[in-house]
Amino acid sequence: MKAASGALISLLNSNNVFLMADLYTFTMRDASVVRWAKADLPITLGANTFTSPSDNGTQPTLERGTVRTVKGLEVDVMDLTLYGGSTAQIGGVGLAIFAHNGGFDGCRVKVERVFMTTWGDTSAGSLVLFEGNVAAVDPTSTQVTLRVKSDLERLTNKFPRTLFMPGCSNSFGDANCGKNLVALTDTGTAGAGTNISQVNVGTGHADGYYALGVLTMTSGAATGSRRAVKSYVGGIAVLSIPLPAAAAPGDTFSVYPGCARTKAACTTWANLDRFRGCPYVPPPETTR
Repeated sequence: MKAASGALISLLNSNNVFLMADLYTFTMRDASVVRWAKADLPITLGANTFTSPSDNGTQPTLERGTVRTVKGLEVDVMDLTLYGGSTAQIGGVGLAIFAHNGGFDGCRVKVERVFMTTWGDTSAGSLVLFEGNVAAVDPTSTQVTLRVKSDLERLTNKFPRTLFMPGCSNSFGDANCGKNLVALTDTGTAGAGTNISQVNVGTGHADGYYALGVLTMTSGAATGSRRAVKSYVGGIAVLSIPLPAAAAPGDTFSVYPGCARTKAACTTWANLDRFRGCPYVPPPETTR
């Protein structure tokens, strides 16, 4: 069942001709919000402005598949394609690189439709057509395709939520872990020896400090590229996967450490009270 305001219901009942536009709200994993309109001009709904491709030269055009409203507990799926080629960007990062680096992972998408008697008059409110979370991302050089699943997908989560395993079930930096990754993030300029597979981040910390962490290039040919750190020895952060373009000395970066999610690692981070592992669980071959 779709919810609509009294003003919108009255408008739909009293007019035969409308101007319509679809509005898209993307809430990223880091809580940043992007609002786009599939229209020739920007549209304001309440206190929010949805930009259009003509208003914002870096905004991609959007094309979505059909959505359905069914009776029962069927998980609805919407395919959404973002077209933009090399000009489309999010936060100054190319759309394809943003998607490839996991920018849409955990993203929440909301699609609304506004009905207007005159262009820009959204006083009657909107009708929510679809809302859900991105389940799959398929980036290419010219487009990014998102598969968005409705909230009913959450009913497929397996229980119990927490499993008995030696390692901590928290993710480093999440709400249960409690560590502030923003406070732990360091920035700097790459030094000598930086290339496509490693970055010289300096020797400000002991060997191994940045291992399992994440490094993001903030300038240079690989701007916006985000990679896990495989190892950190002598100031050199070796990346788990090579960058899409070679970084060079003088390029800037940000990097934060990781955690092995063991009892010893939580002790090192002075976070043992939040450790959610079971280090004394016997291995499977001994539990007979």
